[in-house]
Amino acid sequence: MRQAQPDIYPEYHFLLIAPNLGAEWFFDAARSYWERYRPTVITDLEFVGLIPQERTVIVTVIALRDMAAQLGVQLAQINPNAYYDPVVYSLFEETRAALDERARLGQPFGVPLNAPTPTLDPNATLTPTPRLLPTRPPAGFVTQAPPTAQPGDQEPTPLAPTPGPVTGG
Repeated sequence: MRQAQPDIYPEYHFLLIAPNLGAEWFFDAARSYWERYRPTVITDLEFVGLIPQERTVIVTVIALRDMAAQLGVQLAQINPNAYYDPVVYSLFEETRAALDERARLGQPFGVPLNAPTPTLDPNATLTPTPRLLPTRPPAGFVTQAPPTAQPGDQEPTPLAPTPGPVTGG
């Protein structure tokens, strides 16, 4: 089992806003942070329990001092190998400044990374893994649509009348 480290970008990066904070903590305070790193936003730490223990996980938690310790204990119980990255400040403006600074410096977890952070282009389209395409379609593959009905053609009729509903009612 690999333990996540704050100087290496993990396989899974989650962002949790403490339950006692409003949406403005995400939409305003954490906006630049999310736009830079695109962590998966979760509302419950139970989701982290679905990640296999051998994967590296870092959970960045925005919380006030009253909830920070409780959320850390909860994360340790759910996934002991997950790294807990608390962003704990008393004021909204302090939190926004800290997250903006992390985004500006390229430090998603508050320390310099040993490997560069993957940069996600929001305008890029996801493409599948390249592979060789066959030169012609495989046997049995339909390459032409069936002919459409022409004016004057008969209306299609059922092959046989149905005896009633399948459920027998």
